[in-house]
Amino acid sequence: MVERKRLSPEAARQKILTRAEHYLVIGGPDAVRVQVVADDLGITDAAIHYHFKNRKGLMTALLKEAGRKLKAEIAEISADIAPGADALQMVAGRLTDLYQTKKYARLATWLASEGWQSEGGGLFDPLVDHFCTPSAGANRRKDVRYSLAMLNTFLIGDDLVGGAFLASVSLPGDSAGREVFRDWVVNQISVGLASN
Repeated sequence: MVERKRLSPEAARQKILTRAEHYLVIGGPDAVRVQVVADDLGITDAAIHYHFKNRKGLMTALLKEAGRKLKAEIAEISADIAPGADALQMVAGRLTDLYQTKKYARLATWLASEGWQSEGGGLFDPLVDHFCTPSAGANRRKDVRYSLAMLNTFLIGDDLVGGAFLASVSLPGDSAGREVFRDWVVNQISVGLASN
């Protein structure tokens, strides 16, 4: 008989989140089910409910974990890259991967449809600081925040309906066409940030 090793609560939570993310990637929010994750890990549904209360709690924790990791990456990008479009391109690339490949745009949309509202802020603060000098006024900081909100909103929308919207204006909606459009949008936001 194999002796089971008891995990710390944090290690157990992390293991559950890792498996839940696996199902999110392969099937979107509909694939993330408490019973499926529990069966996969060889634990009971009650163990997941103990850590997350319910499915919505699991999904919310999954989104918060992604936000925590993304914030660290944004801080790293902001610290390592000279101010300019390269930082914005790198963040846009990271967000595109998170939203499209890992299905977090769909998760955020699903949670919003369930009434979830973000409790935190500051995800993009390192990037705001990256684009603003220490003496930048409140209007400049607000403009940068609006620009980043526009980028974030665009990238979520691009994942959900980008191809169809491009096709509606007679542009190619395939992955190559969407990539060209993403680059164009990031460039437009970069130009706006540079001119302020």
